[in-house]
Order: sequence, then structure tokens, then C-alpha cells
Amino acid sequence: MKRIILFLMILVSVMASKGQVFNTGQTLKPKIFSVGLEPAVIMNGGNDFILFVHGGYGLKKGIDFGLTLGTLHSSTYLGANVEFTVARMVSLAVGAHNFGSFGLDGTLNLTFPIAKGVKIFSGLDTDINFPKNGDTQFLLWIPVGVDIPIKNKMTFIFEAEIGLTSPAYNLLGGGVLFYF
Repeated sequence: MKRIILFLMILVSVMASKGQVFNTGQTLKPKIFSVGLEPAVIMNGGNDFILFVHGGYGLKKGIDFGLTLGTLHSSTYLGANVEFTVARMVSLAVGAHNFGSFGLDGTLNLTFPIAKGVKIFSGLDTDINFPKNGDTQFLLWIPVGVDIPIKNKMTFIFEAEIGLTSPAYNLLGGGVLFYF
């Protein structure tokens, strides 16, 4: 029984991620950089604005590294993750963040092409937060988004994160991502 519980906890932590995805199920190609700006609204009883700055770098085929900074909010968000290709249009990202408390992250991203270059994405997104009061929090979201190419090396991403567990908030955001 302990092994089953441990396995489920590891599975949940591997599927855990930051409170916003802004990413499809594809990793960056090696030596490619990405930079994105995403204004978002965190809906947690009131509506709080936050501006996310996303950065990424393709480490090698099927693996990239990402950094996220959230500012203009009462708490600054700082997160990092490593994303791995699992299958075509499917990725898994794991990492850590600080947004009022330290947390471990992971996201399972699924991407579905719907038109020339246009993709919708979804999956599971979770945080395991460790607040200072000692009560570990398991937060779970379903991200839903669309990635629309604007021109070569520039795309628009719109996303909604639907919070499934307390105190997971809902998030609505969108912005531009540039590739170099």
C-alpha cells in the first residue's frame, strides 16, 4: 500500500507545473531561444493582474529549459523548468517556482494541430506548494489554449487555466512569443 501511495505521489509530482503554461506540447529546437510577454488575470475571488515574461532555450533535440518571471503583482513569480518530448505533440515539463511560497512544478502538454500552423493545447498542470505554515498544497489545473502563428518566428498564444483544487485559481492570459 505504501508503494502505491508513493508511486501516486511521484506521478502527481511529475505531472506538476507552474500556474500558467504558455507552451504547447513541442520543445524548442537545439540552440533556439524564445522570449514571450503574457499579460494575465488571476481570478481568485478578485481579479489580480500579472505580467509574465517567459524565456526558453533548446538544449538538445527533445529537451528545452524555460524561465518565467511574473511581475506587477503583489507577489513576484519566479519559476524554471525543463521540458522533455514524450511523443509527437506531447511533452512533460518539471521544475520549481516561488510565488509567495516555494513549490515543485510539472505539466503534461498535449497539442492538436487544427489548421496550417494553428494548434490547440491542453493537458494537466499542477503545483506542490510548501507554504511557511507547513500545510503542503496540491494544486491542479486544466490548461486550454491556442497557438496562432502571426509571422515567421512570432506566434500568439491565448490560454485559460481552470483551477480544479483549492486554492488553485483560474487564470486567463495571452501574449506574443518570439523565436531567435
